[in-house]
Amino acid sequence: MYLQIKQLNKSYGQRQIISDVDLTMEEGEVLSLLGPSGCGKTTILRIIAGLIKPDQGWIQIGERVIYDGRREVPAEERDLGMVFQDYALWPHMTVAQNIAFGLRLRRKSATFIRHKVHELLELVNLPGMEKRYPYQLSGGQQQRIALARALATEPRVLLLDEPLSSLDTALRETMSSELVQLFKRLKITTINVTHDQNEAMTMSDRIIVLREGKVQQLDTPTELYLHLANSFVASFMGPANMLPGKLITQDGQQARFQLDPQKFASQQMSATIHNEQAAQSTEASWFVCRPANVHVHHEPQSDVPANLLAGTVVHSSFVAGRWRTLIHVGLEHDLPVQAFADRQLAPEQQVWLEFPSEQSFIVH
Repeated sequence: MYLQIKQLNKSYGQRQIISDVDLTMEEGEVLSLLGPSGCGKTTILRIIAGLIKPDQGWIQIGERVIYDGRREVPAEERDLGMVFQDYALWPHMTVAQNIAFGLRLRRKSATFIRHKVHELLELVNLPGMEKRYPYQLSGGQQQRIALARALATEPRVLLLDEPLSSLDTALRETMSSELVQLFKRLKITTINVTHDQNEAMTMSDRIIVLREGKVQQLDTPTELYLHLANSFVASFMGPANMLPGKLITQDGQQARFQLDPQKFASQQMSATIHNEQAAQSTEASWFVCRPANVHVHHEPQSDVPANLLAGTVVHSSFVAGRWRTLIHVGLEHDLPVQAFADRQLAPEQQVWLEFPSEQSFIVH
């Protein structure tokens, strides 16, 4: 393993920010720390960078231990590159001077610096920008210059603290694609902090989902989307329809699920279990099905006896070439289900929703 973290903890007063975080990364891997604001993802990044001291933990990069509780390598000696959320470019320096800042601190020759700046500007597709100042650049260009500055010293690990958050949607999507291609070409180990699920899914080999400083799930983007560890991951990783109830029977990975009788008539659903916690739980759980997997029928379906719920249309809107429809189901009509219909549906129209058992999951 190239980067290893064990039992990382950090608290401020009585508030636990990071709780027993373990992590290993291969060289050249791109990992995203994903979670809502205040979940501890930026704190982890700054601990790795040496900007925050943990209460407990062990960090090793390559063959070098940079923190073990007794000794701590200073931030400037860790050979890490960091791109901040606001880019933090020096406003009084030109593009070339910003990129060369770390190289000058390391007393590199003027010839070396000149060639390195030219090389990095070519790498980030901004040749000829040496003499411009940050205020003369667009947000996307400033982001690339901040990245070039971080790469100038050839860091062992690159740390990104929400580098795309200040860009507009279209530019953010373009930049995320360009960045991941660049990281793979350079084979640089990268940790990216973000609260944007799409960005994490696009850029990452693996993703850590954090909640209140605790790791909820660490997996590939595909596994995170399809095989959910718990209800928090289900709700956070893209839109998900979540219906409350409890597990009643199980046969292998297939299970029968009783929907909450206070919200539904006596209704059982069939679904898949991907984790032991949900299978062994006798507490309230959740039946989960992604909106894209729900089938909307306009008439009752006698040939679909299971996993069928009647509902009433609340709203229908045309999004990305499909009719995204919000539908109330249940006795109290307080559980909105999102699905995609083949045409626009009128408010108060009755429909029947089919939740395919092979594409539905039970989580705790």
